[in-house]
Amino acid sequence: MKPYQVLLAFFLLATANSFSQTIYVADNNPNAPTGDHVFSTLQECIDIASDGDIIHVIPANDNYGSVIIDKELHIIGSGWIPDNQTGMKSRIYSIQFESNNANGSTLNGLVLTQTNDYPIYYGELNAPLDTLKDIEIYNCKIPGIAQRDNCPIKNIILRNNIFLGLYTTVGYPAIDFKTSAGMTEDLLISNNIICVNYAGGNVRAALSAANQTLITNNLFYSNSGYYAFHDIINCFITNNVFFGASAKSYSYGATVGKNYANVYSNNLSYECTSYGGCDIPPVSTSTPANTGSGNLPNTDPLYATLTDGWFWSADNSLDLLDFSPLTNGGTDGTDIGVTGGAYPFNNYENLRGVPYVHQMSVPGLIMENQDIQLEAEARSNQ
Repeated sequence: MKPYQVLLAFFLLATANSFSQTIYVADNNPNAPTGDHVFSTLQECIDIASDGDIIHVIPANDNYGSVIIDKELHIIGSGWIPDNQTGMKSRIYSIQFESNNANGSTLNGLVLTQTNDYPIYYGELNAPLDTLKDIEIYNCKIPGIAQRDNCPIKNIILRNNIFLGLYTTVGYPAIDFKTSAGMTEDLLISNNIICVNYAGGNVRAALSAANQTLITNNLFYSNSGYYAFHDIINCFITNNVFFGASAKSYSYGATVGKNYANVYSNNLSYECTSYGGCDIPPVSTSTPANTGSGNLPNTDPLYATLTDGWFWSADNSLDLLDFSPLTNGGTDGTDIGVTGGAYPFNNYENLRGVPYVHQMSVPGLIMENQDIQLEAEARSNQ
């Protein structure tokens, strides 16, 4: 058995014993194994799968392209910066969720690569108005996510992701949820690293949201106090760190974002005085006004290694130094920032979709019918 085939076998075994659904495999590597459930494209797997099935996207050099999810599926990749022996990732150009049909789907351990438009859309163009609900995305690296006008969303969870690298028109936030009444319900944005991106002179806010969205234990990361929010209305904003990013809404020329009726609790800001400022809560743009308590404006979080900047680096360390104000400083008694809350983001340096082979060695020369002495080191997805 070749080392690559062993890697694939372990990738499948990682969840085979945990689920009763059918597992399909998307594998576009040269000389990929064959079988009834193995396909070279991800869309083929999606088309043949049934509601509730699992799809493993095998790490590869080639991108798996654009896909449409039209049923409940659970798509799992290898993660971002995977320290497996191949160093490859499960890369997908873009994903579109069809309203209603894709309810209950999850994405885990994928790297989305489209940057000149949103690589993930909730809803499809020119479709009747319909609600998409119960979608969870975690352990992914994503330039951005957007919601279409014809797709109300409900019970959406974004957790333990890194949002980085969206390159679009000035003013488009990396996470763009609609703010009108009835368009969003029960949204949770938790324990993510969300970058206020800068590309080609364009600066974008990180997030638009409304309707009592819970925004908790995230790191909003930027440079010189650029704006974390575009339109943010009637949200609960708790236990976040604004590092180099301002909690104020986006302002560029005649475009002024909305920021009012929010509750800011136990957030910390730092390195944000140049543009939007470090005030928490920020000045309200309308009534009712923003309120808040327990916030720590312009306070050093005492991370091990972090400086403000435009581009997130894997060299950053969010380990907390002694006497950090983040330690146990959240509303729930856990840390402020990504290491606290319900989904502590401890593997931010190495997002992993499933347990995987970290290192494997086999003899250099194997004779026919000879037993193979295989040594493998595996790591969990935490």
